[in-house]
Amino acid sequence: MNKNIHVVLDSVSCVTETEFIKDERVHLLRLIMRMNNQEWLDGDISLEDTVALIEKEGKLPTTSQPALGTVIDLFTDLAKQGKKVMFITVSSGLSGTYQTAAMAAEQVMCEVPGSDIRVIDSKTGGLLTTDAARLVLAKADAGCEDMDELETYAREIVSRSLSLYCVETLEHLRKGGRIGRASALLGGILGIRPILGLDEDGKVIPVDKCRSRKKVLQRMMDLACEQELEKICVMGALCDDDVKFVAEKMAERCPGADVESCKLGAVLLTHLGPGVLGLFVRKKK
Repeated sequence: MNKNIHVVLDSVSCVTETEFIKDERVHLLRLIMRMNNQEWLDGDISLEDTVALIEKEGKLPTTSQPALGTVIDLFTDLAKQGKKVMFITVSSGLSGTYQTAAMAAEQVMCEVPGSDIRVIDSKTGGLLTTDAARLVLAKADAGCEDMDELETYAREIVSRSLSLYCVETLEHLRKGGRIGRASALLGGILGIRPILGLDEDGKVIPVDKCRSRKKVLQRMMDLACEQELEKICVMGALCDDDVKFVAEKMAERCPGADVESCKLGAVLLTHLGPGVLGLFVRKKK
């Protein structure tokens, strides 16, 4: 094990759902959630309680990146221990985490002689981010300690990512200002559900739409399987049966790919609603 290279992930990575979190070289920074005068860290409140809070208040919590001071403290501690650090963040199109981490890295590298901190925008989220960090440490374990080489490797990995989401309700998109009331009402009446993706800048874009959950899931899998895949991550918020179904079908369709599944966190549930399912894949070279 190479103990000189450490990785940092944010809570949107779902790393706490994996055994990887037990690696001493893995560090977690959690996003912040707020409602009225309450503030808590992502993961402190269950998905069920988050939904209950939203229903009670009639509005969505706000979410924000980890505090700059918290990021600086972690980077400083690791740098003073002589560790080289790579933070692979949730898409900068979804959160300000990347920008905050980049500022923190610049400050710490000015203040701590010899420090080396790299910040990578994953342009995605969930387990694909965790898997990218896992691969970086594996390459370090294989003998690579050159941070330039590891950064290039990480960027190449994330460049092959595809992220797709489907939602069960349009109300969270409406409350978050991403669609209008009329669109939400019409979608509810007609049973139309959008398939959302992330563009090259990591921002949410509409990809397709279908008129039933079953058709949406099938279309998502078709889109994901347009190229040969090496990694498949299926994540959902309060839709365990659908997660299991999609993971099993994707494993059948892509027998050579590694398949993981887990629960999505409260941040994405807040913006996309209970029942949101994410299908994250990495294409082969």
